[in-house]
Amino acid sequence: MRHYLPLTFLMLTLAAAFSLVDAADSSNAKPPANASPLELKTWKALQQPISLTMEEMPLSEVLREISRQNGINLFLDSLGLQEVGLTPKTPVTIEVKGIKSKSVLNLLLEPMDLAYIIRDEVVVITSRTRSLGKPYVASYPVADLAVPVPLAGPVPADETEPVPNTPAIDFESLIDLIQSTVDPESWETVGGNGSIQPHAASQSLVIRQTSQTHQRIENLLTELRRQQDCQISLEMHFLENVPEDFWEQIGLDLDKQKTTRQQPQNNGPLEGIILTDKEVALLLNEAQNNARTNLIQAPQVTLLNAQTAGVTNYTTGGKQHPLQHPCYIQPVISADRRDIRLNLRISNPKLSAAAMWTCVNTVPDRQTILIEIAQQKTEIPVTVKTADTDELVYKYTSVEQTRSFLFIRPKIIVQDEEEKALFSGP
Repeated sequence: MRHYLPLTFLMLTLAAAFSLVDAADSSNAKPPANASPLELKTWKALQQPISLTMEEMPLSEVLREISRQNGINLFLDSLGLQEVGLTPKTPVTIEVKGIKSKSVLNLLLEPMDLAYIIRDEVVVITSRTRSLGKPYVASYPVADLAVPVPLAGPVPADETEPVPNTPAIDFESLIDLIQSTVDPESWETVGGNGSIQPHAASQSLVIRQTSQTHQRIENLLTELRRQQDCQISLEMHFLENVPEDFWEQIGLDLDKQKTTRQQPQNNGPLEGIILTDKEVALLLNEAQNNARTNLIQAPQVTLLNAQTAGVTNYTTGGKQHPLQHPCYIQPVISADRRDIRLNLRISNPKLSAAAMWTCVNTVPDRQTILIEIAQQKTEIPVTVKTADTDELVYKYTSVEQTRSFLFIRPKIIVQDEEEKALFSGP
């Protein structure tokens, strides 16, 4: 029986084949954690480019040439060849130039229903069925993936406080994802041999599958964790009782800036403007030196992507105090990790439940947004003497209107990047 790889077919479809090979070769995406030094050397050698020009040469001779060029040990599994009706002398034709050894093997073996696996420190050429190996059982701890993050955004205006919820572990969604994306036809639910069962006590999944499928499952879980490995740190300040002349003292015309400078996307009644780091420093310094203005630094909050937090108190003098304008905030990271969408709800407990506002602003990473949250009149007591008794009487006189603001500086934290920066050294 002769099997040919037509030269024209290889040359015309080579570019497309590269992407298909990488997709089909996901089981060989990276070496296992317990790989020996020689196996690690083999994995590395498979990434090296080689060139082949062989016409109607025995399969064993082609494989010998591949071994010579990249220095890897190749072993032909005779039982695997018999399973697909081949022998080491089956002639093949192939011409490739400067592509990875693993891609050459896939291009060579796939049309013959063969595959390669790295086992016992050699590259074994066998049938695709035998390359899958015998199913075995492994457990995967998945508490970090199966316990959902609370994603409820800021509560509606008719709720006085958000209702906390404790999400239960959700095995079902994760199991559905694995079975629908990793070798979908291999699971017993559709007639295959693979099985997957949750184990609640250890918050793990117990999976029976072949070696390659286990590797793909591990790759999927690793990618899910990488995508979930982003957090947002929120630095927040409240600026209360700000007089009208405050902005003139620091050289900012706030109302004019709202119409002339960069503004974030906003679909609510609360407008915001982006401040520079210099303007933030100037603002904080002036607020600290202004006797009429209250500058309150809220506790720094670190959240998972799309998680909601309530900021209702601040600490000073070792005691907690309620904020005049408590807020509930939900940051959502953009796909390119450059911006954060802030879903915000702000309220005033002293007023009615209707005195609540919600807004959505998109803020660039590590930049500060200033949001006006309230306008109010400040009243001060004055003393006057009565005409008949000459006694001092305290009365309240309305003075200038003051305003309150919130400014937020979100920072995206990617754990692997933080760890690299921490351990890379000077």
